[in-house]
Order: sequence, then structure tokens, then C-alpha cells
Amino acid sequence: MLPLNSSLITDFNPSSHISESFRSLRTYIRQLGLLHKDGGQVLLFTSAERGEGKTTILSNLAVSFVQDGKKVAVVDCNLRNPGLHTVFGVDGGDGLAAYLDGLKEADEIPVLGKLDNLTVIPAGHAVVSPPDLLGSDKMSALLKVLKDSHDLVLVDSPPAVAYSDARILAPQADGVILVAKYGRTKRDSLRKLKALLEQTGSNILGITMNQSK
Repeated sequence: MLPLNSSLITDFNPSSHISESFRSLRTYIRQLGLLHKDGGQVLLFTSAERGEGKTTILSNLAVSFVQDGKKVAVVDCNLRNPGLHTVFGVDGGDGLAAYLDGLKEADEIPVLGKLDNLTVIPAGHAVVSPPDLLGSDKMSALLKVLKDSHDLVLVDSPPAVAYSDARILAPQADGVILVAKYGRTKRDSLRKLKALLEQTGSNILGITMNQSK
């Protein structure tokens, strides 16, 4: 098992102002009332373009919820450019792709990371057509299994403007969080992202700004 990535500021420096920002985001999500419903909740994270920080936001939020006593699963559905296994220092292995390809069973793909109450499901090997796999009954079944065994399931996905993957996953989630990067993400891109997700009937919870001053 590899070391935890230094981008997990909520683990390395929980007293920092950045960690406090993630606790504020955690509080916002709690106030939405999702965690008071029966069973676990699935939150999907996406952005308009690459490099806007959704994996970093998701990962630190996951740690923050674990620190708050919640049982959390993180799922790397970015089968095009996976990164969660690197952040949490686990072997990428076969992961989600092997399950969706029928090579592994659902109980064979979770990886227990270094943090208690945190389950990591890496993306695994490259696949030919991610949208077909992510929209399958097997994907829906996996999310149900994770919901039944965790308080919160956080799903990482590719940018939703360039690829359809997130738009396919969004209706399966209880809520969608859009990630933008301060000084980089354009308003037109955010408008297009929001419009594309609204077409799927997704429950958009809000936009979180990465690296804002």
C-alpha cells in the first residue's frame, strides 16, 4: 500500500483553514437533509472540464465525513483518467472496470484504505466504452450495495461537457455537486454543464469553488 497523497489536507493538517472549508462543505451537505433519509446517499462529483479539482474536493470531503463518524465509500467512475487510487495510496488493481466487465464480483473490488470506515473502489483497467458500462444494470446494482452498507457514497466522474459518463451516472445519484476552479472555469462552461445535467433530471445540490481566495 502506498502513502496517502499530500493533497489530502484534511488528513495531514485537519486544523488548517482549508480543512475548515471542507468541514463547511460537509455541514452544507448535512443541512440539505440527505443524510437523515433512510439508507446511504450517493453524491456524484463532476466538472465542466479536466483539471478543475473534483477528485481533490471529493477525497477531502470523504475524509472529513469519516472524521465525523460516517462510514464512507469512494468510487472512481472516471474510467478515462482515474486518480482516486493515487490519492488514497491503494493499488489500482482491476477495480470497478473488472466488476463491470464481469471479471470480478462486487465483494471482490473494494479496497480498505488506511483510514477506518473508508472504502475505496478504484477504477481499474482501461475499458473500450465507459458510458455503456456505467449505464449498465451492474453499475446500478453496485451503487445499491454500497448505499445499503455505507452512510455516504461519493462518486468521481469525468468532465460532463466533454463526455457523457457523468450524465449517465447523475440520475442514479441522490445529488450532484459541480466543481469549478477559481480563475479558470468559465461561466459559459458552468452554464452548459448545468444545462446538460438538468436535461437528465439530476438533483444538482450546488457548485463548490476550488482554490478560491
